Amino acid sequence: LTGRIAAANVALFVFNLIPAFPMDGGRVLRALLAVKMGYTRATRVAARIGQGLAVVFAFLGLLGNPLLVLIAVFIFLAASGEAGYVQARDYTRGYLASHAMITAYQSLSPLSSVDDAAALLLRTTQQEFPVVDGAGTLRGMLTREALIEALKDKGGATPVIEVMMRDVPTVPESACLDSVFQVLQGRGQHVVGVVDAGQRLVGYITPENLSELVMIRSSRADRAA
Repeated sequence: LTGRIAAANVALFVFNLIPAFPMDGGRVLRALLAVKMGYTRATRVAARIGQGLAVVFAFLGLLGNPLLVLIAVFIFLAASGEAGYVQARDYTRGYLASHAMITAYQSLSPLSSVDDAAALLLRTTQQEFPVVDGAGTLRGMLTREALIEALKDKGGATPVIEVMMRDVPTVPESACLDSVFQVLQGRGQHVVGVVDAGQRLVGYITPENLSELVMIRSSRADRAA
């Protein structure tokens, strides 16, 4: 049994050294490439090499080893995701939170009911509603999903403060947009509030409108190329 465990550990160690991104071997390859071509381009090249090796693994797996097919799928998707993440961060670099935030929105007060929120949902195209107190401070965010669930389980008279998402992270207007991108990606947040010097809400950023900014920048870059 000890011998099998040792052999499995050695196999995992060797497999992890394969220059197929995002394995450690692929990350070493990216680091070497980044010396001459920059981090973003090096990530893209390392990801393509990883995807190429994934295709080879998939072909070999189809010849009689289904496990290789699963490994190939993992490598291909992971490489694609990492390359997309790094590219998106690169596109947001140099922008501020104020450049990407949503400023045209309807908000709710802590005294608003779920019925009030439902009326706004029908009148607007918003998928989330900031809950803001009299001082303009963000108290929470009511999402469309939480709104529908509250209507079904608790009724329309329920105060939104009872069903809203609390502890929504906030950033100043002057925050770098790539840091906002990291917050949305790293913490799994659905929204980040943007506040002024007095901590009053002036807008918010969601993964969707951040993705739209990335797509616009990508399209402009492709046209300029």
